[in-house]
Amino acid sequence: MFYIGFTSAPRVDEEGWRYASGGLELGNDADSFSADLTAWTIQDYEKQWREGVARLAAGRSSSALITSYAGPDAGFHSMWPMWKIGDQVVFHEHLVPNEVIAQSDVIGSFYAAVGERRTRSEDGEAISEWLVPFAEVLSYLATE
Repeated sequence: MFYIGFTSAPRVDEEGWRYASGGLELGNDADSFSADLTAWTIQDYEKQWREGVARLAAGRSSSALITSYAGPDAGFHSMWPMWKIGDQVVFHEHLVPNEVIAQSDVIGSFYAAVGERRTRSEDGEAISEWLVPFAEVLSYLATE
């Protein structure tokens, strides 16, 4: 099973932060996220997710799903890099420092930040990863 989407309408917390809650299903596992709505709208995220999956469908070996982009003044952003390996897609969760995001090409900067798939951190620790059949990831494009 593969799914990414919003589980709430836009919200504002007590400190004035505007966000929306979302969820990601990767096989039998699920994770939630809070997408910052300072710079992007819900529709901006949904458009990028479709583009991210479409890149794999078009033959790219890697792509990303951006789950929080907080604009040029943020310290970091979050994404789920994806690598197509055979008939599977491998996912990692990743924080992206703002300094690697070029404001002239925000989405392209995220894709460039994906890099090569690594299974170990710089400290030698195993990196958590999730595998989902490519066909299930592609089925996301058929929704809506």
